[in-house]
Amino acid sequence: MPVYLENTGSTTRDFLMLERNLLSHVKLAMLLSLLSSSILLRARLTGSTGGGDPTSIRVPISIVDYAAAICAMCAGVFQYYQTSKDYRTSRGFLVATKGHFAVMVVVAAAVFTTCIVLLAEDPL
Repeated sequence: MPVYLENTGSTTRDFLMLERNLLSHVKLAMLLSLLSSSILLRARLTGSTGGGDPTSIRVPISIVDYAAAICAMCAGVFQYYQTSKDYRTSRGFLVATKGHFAVMVVVAAAVFTTCIVLLAEDPL
């Protein structure tokens, strides 16, 4: 059931900001999914060049990146609906949810860890 709001003040700009934020989360999730896939493909395409199995660290890192992609998507959808509800109920002071921030910190830590592990694993 659609909810109609009167277009006064910055209502349109606020809702467009929500959509841009959601699309930014979708773009981040797609990039993390692509990163996860590229790590897996590289692990399957390259042979073992030296000691150790090349898939030993790449598969867990790929799984972590894909989980981070799903978390980024869920955080974006949660933030969209939470802030949209706040706009519809005309809440006076909008505060970013701490859950969204915590999830995005975990996603950023996963990306940073992926970079460090892949740089440390590949010999130059």
